Amino acid sequence: RPVTPATRFQAASVSKPVAAWGVLRMVEQGGVGLDEPVIGPLRRWRPPPSPFQVGGITVRRLLSHTAGLSVHGYAGQTPDRSPPSIEASLSGEAGGSFPVELLEPPGCGWRYSGGGYSVLQLLVQELTGRPFADFMRAEVLEPLGMRASSFQWRRTAATARPHDVDGGRIPDFTFAEQAAAGLVSSAPDLARFLAAALPGPDGEPAGRGVLSPAGVRLALTAAPATGGRWGLGYGLGLLPGGDRLAYHEGANRGWRAGLALLPDRRAGIAVLACGDAGSGPINAVVQRWVALVTSRHRAEPPP
Repeated sequence: RPVTPATRFQAASVSKPVAAWGVLRMVEQGGVGLDEPVIGPLRRWRPPPSPFQVGGITVRRLLSHTAGLSVHGYAGQTPDRSPPSIEASLSGEAGGSFPVELLEPPGCGWRYSGGGYSVLQLLVQELTGRPFADFMRAEVLEPLGMRASSFQWRRTAATARPHDVDGGRIPDFTFAEQAAAGLVSSAPDLARFLAAALPGPDGEPAGRGVLSPAGVRLALTAAPATGGRWGLGYGLGLLPGGDRLAYHEGANRGWRAGLALLPDRRAGIAVLACGDAGSGPINAVVQRWVALVTSRHRAEPPP
């Protein structure tokens, strides 16, 4: 069936910036400190012994991939298997998963870690007493009008089918690691998420009440030890013309996703694909969009 604006896709690692908004909302509400150690409050998981101090694992470092943790990404589970708990995933007890371990001193460098977002997922669940998907729906998705989106997998008539690189149908793979890879969304919903990071056309503040404008600025500002290339949930860059870029890419089996935001231009784009061959087209579309937006704004005065 043809894709429509209502079609839902797995967003893969584009889950991370959305999940980061939920964690930052907890920070702003006083539920957890941005620079407090997170291992102490966790009852159901601790990393395996290592020569490094677990006290350096903080929310800021988990969000910016500077906590020194392992596990880059996840393969997912086929629907015939019951999804494991997030603590089982963290311990490496889920099928095909590896334990999340402390490989480097926290705060000393950048190491992309889906495992770090799984730690945040468990932290949200333990501190709020709510399933992560329920928390995110009530605190982020519904307030932003993302009604087609969920961190709980459920196939509906509006959900696309995943395909391999040759266009062949493959099974659905689902994720216990919801914060890292489990978001299901539509292109308009992700556009709403991007727009929420910008001032609205009628004076609405950035953050739209989910985050404060200061919280959005924090997310879009380079965190320590990232070499200037990562904020809290977003990759960061500087275009040749001086424009700031925030972005994230996603790749689950059978799905590809991409977000890009030009904060100073008040412009963003979301692109989704239901196939392993989707990265090339997504990158081409985003690059062309960046060129068009930046050239148009150079030729015209800003609104």
